[in-house]
Amino acid sequence: MIEPTKVELLCIPCMHSTGHTVTYRDRRLVSLECDVCHHRTELGEGVPRENTEHKVTLHEIERLYTEDFLQRILSKPQRMTRELEEDLSLFLATVPLRLVTKPYRVLKEVLRPDEHGR
Repeated sequence: MIEPTKVELLCIPCMHSTGHTVTYRDRRLVSLECDVCHHRTELGEGVPRENTEHKVTLHEIERLYTEDFLQRILSKPQRMTRELEEDLSLFLATVPLRLVTKPYRVLKEVLRPDEHGR
């Protein structure tokens, strides 16, 4: 059974929070599509469409959650604390930009893991 759902998500190509159509098949997420720019990402086998821009296989998703990736996520608080202690003014100046760009950088790594040594 295919179940489309409407949600509000950050669209990387649009760089805005936009409406998205999220499609599930048998309660599994299979695709996301921006309602504004129509950028589409499919996961796994997905629902075939002609305008698919990138298809992420389950194997690629599994590769993303390697020990290294998890270690970087788990060590982020300690690394940020160290930066804070070393140079408070630099830390405070860069945090707002990093908060905005980090989701994009993680998404880019998720969608193109081979470019990031994974």
